[in-house]
Amino acid sequence: MPYFTLVIPTYNRGHLLERALRTCIAQGFTDWEAVVVDDASSDASAVDAGDVVRRLGDSRVRFLRHERNQGVCAARNTAIEAARGRWLIFHDDDDELMPDGLQLLHDAIASSAAEDIRRHVFAYRDDLGRISPEPPLHDGAVWDYRGYLQWVEGVSTRTDFLNVIHRDVFDSVLWPTDRSREEIFHLELARRFRTQCHAVVASIIHTDAVDRFTAVPGRDRLLQMAPHLATQWMRLLDEHGSALEAWAPRTYAGFVRSTAINSYMAGKRGQGLRYAARLLRGRPFAPNAWGVLLLGLLRPRAVGAVVARAKLRRARE
Repeated sequence: MPYFTLVIPTYNRGHLLERALRTCIAQGFTDWEAVVVDDASSDASAVDAGDVVRRLGDSRVRFLRHERNQGVCAARNTAIEAARGRWLIFHDDDDELMPDGLQLLHDAIASSAAEDIRRHVFAYRDDLGRISPEPPLHDGAVWDYRGYLQWVEGVSTRTDFLNVIHRDVFDSVLWPTDRSREEIFHLELARRFRTQCHAVVASIIHTDAVDRFTAVPGRDRLLQMAPHLATQWMRLLDEHGSALEAWAPRTYAGFVRSTAINSYMAGKRGQGLRYAARLLRGRPFAPNAWGVLLLGLLRPRAVGAVVARAKLRRARE
């Protein structure tokens, strides 16, 4: 049983995967394995992830491939099932470990005095030199469910951190089995387990992948995602809405607003208006709440165009 398993999903990004794996292999700390899961890459012109793993020739790196594309969270679950490590590091294929990154992670975890901690989170540095998350993690802070929600409420534009999670967490909590985003996983983990924060930077995140998750989606992509996102946010509000409303009201309002807007884009105007009314009940004097209500007068494609322009404008600010 190695101390760490690095969980690395990949899709059409073999050229980036090689960089990520080379930084693992170069580590002075050697008690690790990596499980790479190719989520049925479709770009025949791309560097094949399996070829990258074979060329590097390190027996600690194992390679699995999905027969059909299932999404990044499903790829993580496949890697979890194969993992043998005590602690699982969720390392994306465009991430890069610091030269002594695994040693830093090991030392921070080993020095933790709290035996019930099941997740450790660490800061990132991006390739522009910025630290994430912002505001920075408070070194040594421990989150319970309420503490995590209050942290979410106070975080700004950079929210990413490196997750290192004990393997027994996944006996009761898994990443979404569909194409849902990650929020429900993090909320459910926080409700069941405690997390310790570390300000140390052990990994670099890169912004050079054109298909990165944080890329600004256009109107057509927004319309494509809308039915699924509306359903996902409804589920999130059903399961965590009361706690969010009590301890993270701004975040709660954001999920209600997103549920309304995605419902409009999915062609479910009545459902969208119900969530817009829910938003107004909590924030009757907020101009953007009335704006969400008025969006319900537009057709889905027009709503998508408005949202796409707003996202692009915020990304440029």
